[in-house]
Amino acid sequence: MSKYDDPRWYEEQHTDPSLPNQELFYHVDPSYTPSTPTEQGGFTRNYAQLPQSAPHAPRKGRTIGRTILLISLVIIAFVGGWFGNQLYTIGSFTQSSQSSQYEQLFQQAWQIVDQNYVDRKAVNYKQMSYSAIQAMVDSLHDTGHTRFLTPNQVQSENQQLSGSFTGIGIYLSQDPKTKQLIITAPIPGSPAEKAGLKHGDILVAVNGTSTVGKTIADVSTLIQGKEGTSVAITVQRPSTQQTLTFNIVRAQISVPNVLMHYIPEDHIADIQIVQFANGVSGQLKDLLLQAKKLGANKILLDLRDNPGGYLSEAVDTASLFIPSGNVLLEQDSSGKRTPVAVTGNTVDTTSPIVVLINENTASAAEIVSGALKDNHRATLIGVKTFGTGTVLQQFNLSDGSAILLGTQEWLTPDGQFIRQTKISPDITVQLPANVTPLTPTDENASNMTEQQVLNSGDTQIIAAIQYLQTHAK
Repeated sequence: MSKYDDPRWYEEQHTDPSLPNQELFYHVDPSYTPSTPTEQGGFTRNYAQLPQSAPHAPRKGRTIGRTILLISLVIIAFVGGWFGNQLYTIGSFTQSSQSSQYEQLFQQAWQIVDQNYVDRKAVNYKQMSYSAIQAMVDSLHDTGHTRFLTPNQVQSENQQLSGSFTGIGIYLSQDPKTKQLIITAPIPGSPAEKAGLKHGDILVAVNGTSTVGKTIADVSTLIQGKEGTSVAITVQRPSTQQTLTFNIVRAQISVPNVLMHYIPEDHIADIQIVQFANGVSGQLKDLLLQAKKLGANKILLDLRDNPGGYLSEAVDTASLFIPSGNVLLEQDSSGKRTPVAVTGNTVDTTSPIVVLINENTASAAEIVSGALKDNHRATLIGVKTFGTGTVLQQFNLSDGSAILLGTQEWLTPDGQFIRQTKISPDITVQLPANVTPLTPTDENASNMTEQQVLNSGDTQIIAAIQYLQTHAK
């Protein structure tokens, strides 16, 4: 997936489960309300994390134009910022008198309801607790960032960035006007591809249940299931006007998060990063080296609809292109800023780069975009990004649920707050409403020439190619 229908994706870092609190960047759809996570073909989260007292562990950074959800039950729900593995000393906090007063008020209200409400069957302590906690974090107005997660949502978030999921393996998007659910592509080698699902198929039913009026998250729930079980997928195929049903066995799927199409006519490596999952920077490095062997001397880096991922992967990715300087700045509640420098592990510090961004480029993808822009290493084309910038710390609760709480913010190297101002392109190019972003998956499937790409209607990728044609060194 290049983009998930809702930018509720997160960037999270897998850390020692014995640690009670984990910090992360988090980004979610402002309209999102807690529900079971979708499959990839439907996921939602992003964090970034960084240890303070322990050695630096991987960090995560976390995030609808083209809402591609990996229904593999293939991943989904990535949102916001990734744990920053930074542990905080909770015991040092001194509760104010006002805090103590209203804590007691809440306890008083709970006891009144618990002891006096007439319909005892209607008293659901779990629901009371979850609703109260959700209302508490909502009152902070850190919309799309700070939030409450149920145990199931925590578990799903912990799986999200592993790069391996159980499902059928399709990229799914939803037409903003017709609301049709369109398969943009099956994942290479997935059960969906082997069964015969194709790009452009319109999903109409799952196990006989109509998908009309349903969201990608709804459909992901229908498709989800255990490995080895089957699901009936009914589609309409516009090319033949047929309605087809495929019985597909769910399986473990390894999701490719870095894809490339080489454009030999202009020696352009067209590379898409789907999300900043574990190992992405290494995959990108390998593809860059492969592209150089093919003759590539220009790079088109597509971060459209990228919801984010591990912060450490974002830092490592930006460092492939930037020889020195910072990737981002972190700022705490006191205003103290801490720079996060490049790693020094470069691959290409000279080739012209264009980065494609859109309104669904979020979190870790914004970190990379901002770093390349502020370090004058790339030209950004597209529209303003989503705007994810809270460093979230995960506080695990006793029943397996958790609160993701904004404890820091991150900024671009030049000091721009992403959450307030987003990342702006150097060249603004809107994508027509009826056009889906072209991806290397599409280009490779059709073995597209440069001219076919230029005729695709994807105005943003067209502008990127034209820019590289005229600004090559």
